[in-house]
Amino acid sequence: MIMDKKFVQHFREVIRIFDRELFLQNNASCCNGISVAQCHTLLEIEKNSEISISELANNLTLDKSTVSRTVDGLVNIQMVERVIPQDNRRKAILNLTENGQQICTTINYTHDSYIKKVLNDYTPGEREEFLRLFKKLTNNMVDIRQGV
Repeated sequence: MIMDKKFVQHFREVIRIFDRELFLQNNASCCNGISVAQCHTLLEIEKNSEISISELANNLTLDKSTVSRTVDGLVNIQMVERVIPQDNRRKAILNLTENGQQICTTINYTHDSYIKKVLNDYTPGEREEFLRLFKKLTNNMVDIRQGV
């Protein structure tokens, strides 16, 4: 199916604006001086407690050294702890500290409040359809990146 060039250009423009707004929102919600990268790392650890650096790097689609540096910073400010299991001393497991959990709660609340405002004038059916289409869009993006 051939896609109209004007549609593609308009879509790219809308995505650029969306990307900027999302970046600004992410910066606003990552409080207490943590970076957006640290914010994403904390939320991924919250979602997958007892995760390794390798698993975390895979989930964030970043290299291990980048994730390791980000985690080092979070350990230094007591948001994340590394636990070395007795059965595998080479594999550190990451957990949130109480401070890390509190920051995640704040970030989640801020993001949830923002999304509720953004989607407030959508009907429940529109929200479901938007979510379905947005998932399809992001899944297509992942598939293309992975060469599927």
